[in-house]
Amino acid sequence: MELTPDIHLVDGVTCNVYLILEPDGVTILDSGLPGAHTRILALLQSLGHASGDVRRIVLTHQHIDHVGGAPALVKATGAEIYAPVGDTPAIEGKAKRERPRGPLGLAFAVMIALQLRPTTVNHQVAGGETLPVFASEGGLQVVATPGHTVGHVSYYLPARRLLFAGDAYRHADGKVTPSPKMFNHDTPQAMRSLASLCALDVEMSLPGHGAPILHDANRLIAEAVASVASVAR
Repeated sequence: MELTPDIHLVDGVTCNVYLILEPDGVTILDSGLPGAHTRILALLQSLGHASGDVRRIVLTHQHIDHVGGAPALVKATGAEIYAPVGDTPAIEGKAKRERPRGPLGLAFAVMIALQLRPTTVNHQVAGGETLPVFASEGGLQVVATPGHTVGHVSYYLPARRLLFAGDAYRHADGKVTPSPKMFNHDTPQAMRSLASLCALDVEMSLPGHGAPILHDANRLIAEAVASVASVAR
């Protein structure tokens, strides 16, 4: 699905995967579940790009539905992985993977054990850094939004008032909501991270789950923060 001429959403890969098309190469933002690489590469080809055009795969966090496709994508494209410093040990298989609480956690544990492969992170990123994506427009800024996972980050392009939110929130039926508690590493911290996004000037926001917000994202994020605050009082 075309969101802008140079940003496309890959359908049918559980989490939202975004293709960023630039003259000097392609960036894939998040990578879906294991096996998602087939849909991602098929869309890439339909847009007139070869697998070798992919320069980098940028990850928001360690959960299997966001990193599962990365190993196969690296093998197919030779791209480098950019990932949050706090989640890198888990992504590389050097620390325990975070998974949901409750009965669903067991299902995820089995899926992780059977399907998820470690991935080498070439570039560890942290809040305040700027990535060489949309470099001609000032670059993509890393925004620390921990809580959903220990090292979760979002990515912000001030020049377009554009936020790739990862799982800092979800969007459905015209409403932004926090990520469900069962999926969070630290829900109070996740709520603080969501509130911190109100400091950004965001018109268009592309979340990890739910429909992309093409207009008026600032208002929807602020309403979500206010709703959470009213419940907490």
